[in-house]
Amino acid sequence: MTDTGGDMVAPVSLRVSDADRNGTMRRLHNAVALGLIDIDEFEQRSSQVSYARTRGELDGLVGDLPGPGAIVTSAADRVELRGWAGSLKRQGEWTVPTRLALVRRLGSIDLDLTRARFAGPVVVIELDVRGGSVDIRLPDGASASIDDVQVYVGSARDRRRDAPGEGRPHVVLTGRVVCGSVTIRGPRRSLIRGRLEGPHRGRARG
Repeated sequence: MTDTGGDMVAPVSLRVSDADRNGTMRRLHNAVALGLIDIDEFEQRSSQVSYARTRGELDGLVGDLPGPGAIVTSAADRVELRGWAGSLKRQGEWTVPTRLALVRRLGSIDLDLTRARFAGPVVVIELDVRGGSVDIRLPDGASASIDDVQVYVGSARDRRRDAPGEGRPHVVLTGRVVCGSVTIRGPRRSLIRGRLEGPHRGRARG
C-alpha cells in the first residue's frame, strides 16, 4: 500500500487564482464601505492582494472581517444603473449610495458628484463597461482610488491636481473596462471662477 499522506498540501499553502483575489477585493470593498476598516487599512491590504500567491496570504488580509454572507445588500445600500448605447447622466443634488454599480455597453456615463449627498464617507463604484466612457466629477476635498480598475484597451486616469490621498468622501472604483476609459475630474473650474469672481467681475470692468 502506498502512503501519499506526505504529498498532501496544507490548505493555507494552496495556490490562488485571479478569481480568488477578486473575491478578496470584494470583501475589502465591502468592509471599507461599511466602516469596518478605514481608508489607510483598505489601501494597505488591497495593495497586497495582487501579490498574494497562497490561500494563507489572502486569508491573512481578511481574517478579521465578516464573510461575504454577512454583507448587507439591500436596495438602500446598493444601486445598479444599466444601459445600452446613448448616455447616462447624474448631476445636481442627488443621493449617492454606498455601493453604485455601473453596467454600460456602447455609451457614456457622466456622474457629477460635486453637489451630491453621500450615504456614507466611502463610496464603492463597481464598473462593468464595454465600449464606453465613464467621467466622474468629485467635490473639492474628495479622494479616489482607481488602482483596482482592470482596463483592457483603454485608460483610467485621475486628472485632478493635488488630489488628497485620504479625503471625504473617498471613492473606490473597481471592476472592468473594455475598450473604454475612466476619468476622474474635479469641479468645473468655470463654476468656481463664477462664484469667486461673480460679485467683483462687473466692478473690474467698470
